[in-house]
Amino acid sequence: MDEGLTLHAASVPVFLHYLERLDALVTLAEQHEAGRPRGGSLLHAALAEGMFAFAQQVQIAAGFAVRACCPLLEIEPPQLAGGDAGWHQLHERIGAVRAFLAAVDAERMNAGARRELSTVAGRASPSFNGAEFVLRYALPNFFFHLAMAYAILRKEGLPVGKQDFDGYHAYPAGFRFL
Repeated sequence: MDEGLTLHAASVPVFLHYLERLDALVTLAEQHEAGRPRGGSLLHAALAEGMFAFAQQVQIAAGFAVRACCPLLEIEPPQLAGGDAGWHQLHERIGAVRAFLAAVDAERMNAGARRELSTVAGRASPSFNGAEFVLRYALPNFFFHLAMAYAILRKEGLPVGKQDFDGYHAYPAGFRFL
């Protein structure tokens, strides 16, 4: 890791930005569902059988942001408001995670960069130092679940694009990739 770039700086602002984007995707999904004929809820939509549904993908992504910081801070993950049972709960969970991250002590988090950590990944128990845990495990898992939530919305017909995912891209109306 670049000596000028701290573990906190490489992760917490990234989580905060993309949680804001995730909250915007939840809002778009909620609005889209309000205009759909009654049927299956987008909350329960999945890419394929056996995969987590949209609401679970959102909650897991938010959870990885917390899960990335707590071992470095040497604290247990807090019980956060919200959940995955409805639109309001998803917004509440994302807001609670953003508030938690905004309060993370950067110096304390950075001090955990070399701490040896073990985690549970399905049935595996990988070990990392703190920096590897965040950069090679928590951030990729966060983005995996964020991308799955985005992909579910695309599959369900929402006209979301890269600009909705990252908030940085901009394309003219009607733009389509060939």
